[in-house]
Amino acid sequence: MWSNFKHKVLIARSLFKPDAEKTLQKTLDAAKSVAARLITAKTLLAEHHATAKQLARDNADDATLDEAENNIRAAQIRVDTLGAALTETDQQILRLEQELAAVADKKQREAAAFEIEKTAEGFASAAADTVTSLNALALHTEAMVRFLPDAADLHSFALRAKAELPGNIEMLLILARSYTDAVLAGHNNATLPAPEAPAPTQELKRRAFARRFVSIAARVQPGHDSQY
Repeated sequence: MWSNFKHKVLIARSLFKPDAEKTLQKTLDAAKSVAARLITAKTLLAEHHATAKQLARDNADDATLDEAENNIRAAQIRVDTLGAALTETDQQILRLEQELAAVADKKQREAAAFEIEKTAEGFASAAADTVTSLNALALHTEAMVRFLPDAADLHSFALRAKAELPGNIEMLLILARSYTDAVLAGHNNATLPAPEAPAPTQELKRRAFARRFVSIAARVQPGHDSQY
């Protein structure tokens, strides 16, 4: 009656583990290696510059200076190449991190949607049982009112609940579907609120009731005189 959920097929499937995680780790390792090589290349470039200047101060011949300058150009090209590669690698790392974040968010949203729809389906099933029980209750209270006036209030309640419950149930399920849509679309939080902890006073009452129940149970055991 109320169990149609359009995302059921979507959220039932398991998400594959993205290859982006492996690619990201591989790219991070490459970036570390390129960065280390760039440091070495810059050091070598500085050394070639120093060597060429020293040769010029020593009035070295043109052939020697040409070789030193060629070394500088080659070292500069290597620095430029490694620098450009490192920049591109950093951009790739950023893209992969964004992709992984999007995949993680999608996975979390589908998990939340699955929880919402599982809860809503349980609610729909319980609601259907309740409506059926209310119909039966209304029939029985109607029969009882003929000879037992005290049943009138319960009969009125059963009739009101019977009339109002289906509309309220449908409204809550529509809201649940809309909430699921909003979660998957990114308009609602990707995680559902945590269940609220019971209030301390409620917990104290529960414990007091449990102690009283144990006390009563002990007094009604064979061999004990019961006051109840």
